Formats: sequence, structure tokens, C-alpha cells
Amino acid sequence: MKIINILHSGSTFLRRGILYGLGMFMMFTASCNSEVDDETEDNDEPVRKGTYVNPSVDYRGRYRKGHFRKAYSTDKNAIRNQARSRYYYHTRGKYRNKD
Repeated sequence: MKIINILHSGSTFLRRGILYGLGMFMMFTASCNSEVDDETEDNDEPVRKGTYVNPSVDYRGRYRKGHFRKAYSTDKNAIRNQARSRYYYHTRGKYRNKD
């Protein structure tokens, strides 16, 4: 009740300060909620990631560094599509060699 009394009988400077603070608080909470929604949004297609290979020692005693193994497609037409794309971009476009 004290806040309501201050808003009705207080100075305009105090009233504007309180309203400004409430507005900023509401904008802050709205932006935090939108960031949380963006992070939890589910995509239809899963993201393929590489696999980490741990460092190890081979049979000769040599140290093998850890690294990320590149992700690859499990589509049966992936190699055909890759070759077709390579052919397309090597035979067309701005940067091809013109003899």
C-alpha cells in the first residue's frame, strides 16, 4: 500500500523513477525468457557431430594424439551426391578455368 500511496501523492520524479524501474525489470525478464526458449527449441534434424578419439599409445609405444573424428553421412547416396556436386562446381561458375 505504501508504494501505491507514493505513486498517488509523491513527486513526479519519484513516480517516473519507479515506473522506469518496473519497465526495465519487465523488459529484462522478457529477454531472459526469450533466450531460454531459443536454447530449448527442438530442431527437426539432429546435428551430426564428430567423435572424440582419446589419446593412446600404440603397440610400438608411440604416443597417439587425441583428435576429433569427422562426422560422415550414413545416406546411401552421399558419395554419388558428393561427386555430382564436385562435377557441377568444377564445370560451371565464375572461377572455372576457361581454356
